Parts: sequence; structure tokens; C-alpha cells
Amino acid sequence: MNKQLIEISQQLADSLWAGRQDPDNALDALYAYEYLATRDSTALPIWAKLVHVYYFNADYINWQDSTRRDNLFAEGYTMTRQILSQSKTYQSVLATSGDPKLAVQSLGAEYNQVLYWGTACLAKWAATKGEIVQRGQRPWILAVINHIHALDANFYYGAYDRFMGAMLCVDPLAGENAMVQARQHFENAIAAAPDYLGTYTLMAEYYARLTKDENLFYQLLTRVVTSSVDSRSPVGPENFYEKKRAEYLLLQAKQEGWFKP
Repeated sequence: MNKQLIEISQQLADSLWAGRQDPDNALDALYAYEYLATRDSTALPIWAKLVHVYYFNADYINWQDSTRRDNLFAEGYTMTRQILSQSKTYQSVLATSGDPKLAVQSLGAEYNQVLYWGTACLAKWAATKGEIVQRGQRPWILAVINHIHALDANFYYGAYDRFMGAMLCVDPLAGENAMVQARQHFENAIAAAPDYLGTYTLMAEYYARLTKDENLFYQLLTRVVTSSVDSRSPVGPENFYEKKRAEYLLLQAKQEGWFKP
């Protein structure tokens, strides 16, 4: 009976997640996966999904509520650290070397999901905390994202290149060629997954705005707002919210005069 209840609970969680385009479903999915995670602290796929749900709720559902957004990102990263604390492989290498960056390299591809979404949560959280915090988190973030890329170069619709493109635009330690490298990363991500709209909005918000490339900014966001969203696509809900974000960015750029001389 208990096994059946757990299966039903997971079915419900998965169903809510599939309908995450509805904000209520997205929040209920978070509660459902939290419940499942507390029932089995060793279920890596459930915990990985939970971290992803934290990120989704922070970045899409609560993206204009800075306090709630930050709290969700922090929770997502905390979940990731909790998962790593339960990994015998990770803890063994950490105990021997004392280096968490080396320890993360001992993990296999089954950890990619939780590592990526947890690190994405950390990067988004750190981005609003100033240069000192960003410098402090930089080595871990780079170690994780490079490790994921080494295990799976095609992970999550060009995630590595999208992540690196955005990071190079805000990295306080980026070199003089950072913007050239950032553009190449964004273009690589678009080539890898042209239907994933998040790359276009991210490139517009980070790269085009920073380099004052007004034509590129409007070209990228026009591509997003004029795209149709396939609700049957695995990233249909993400694309739905990216269209809303693109509309907001277009309005914000006009109101705040981002490209005025």
C-alpha cells in the first residue's frame, strides 16, 4: 500500500510538472517533489528534479519578486549540497584531497542534472550579491559546468555554451576577449538548439545590452516574441515564459533608454 501511494505521489508530481506553464501547478510540483524527497533521501532522480523545480519557480514564476526569487535559488543550491553530502564517492575524494572541485570530478553523468540546476541556482543567487561573492563562488561554478560539459557536451539544449556566454558577461575576472568569447558561446548554443528561446533572451539581456548592440538586441527578442510555442515540447513551458520575458525586456529597454547615446 505504501509503495502504491509513493507511486501515485510521483505520478501526481510529474503531472504537475508537465503542466508547469500554470504558476499554480509549478508551485504545487515543488511541494510534491519536496514530499517525495523527504520520503527517500537517496532517490537521486527525485532530488535532481526538485532542484530543477526550485530553479524554474525562481527564474520564471517569481522572477520579479527578488526576495522570493533569491530564497528559492538558495534552497535549490542547498538541496544540491545535501545530495553531495550523501554521495560516498564525492565525500571520499573530498576527505582525501580536501578539494571540492576535485571531488566533483569523481561524479558520473547521473549527477549532471542536480549539479547543473544547483549550480545555476548558485550563479543566479550570486549574481545579485556583488563582486566579492561572485569571485568566491567562481571556482566552484566553473569546475561544475566544465565537468558536466566533459561528460555530456550536448547537455540540456546547449546549456554549457549558454551558461558560459552569460557568465563571461558578468564575470569580474573575465579577460579582455570576454565579449568575443561570450558571443561565440551564445551562437554555439543557438546552433545546438535553435528552438530553445531562453538562449536568445539571455544573449539579448546580457551580451547585446552590455555591448550596446541595439540591432542585435531587437533582432534576438523579435525572434522570441514572434515564435510559436509548442505546448507538447519538453521545453514548451520554458519557451512560454521566455516570450513573456522578451516582451518585458523590450518594454524595459525603451522605458529606461538602454541604447540612448
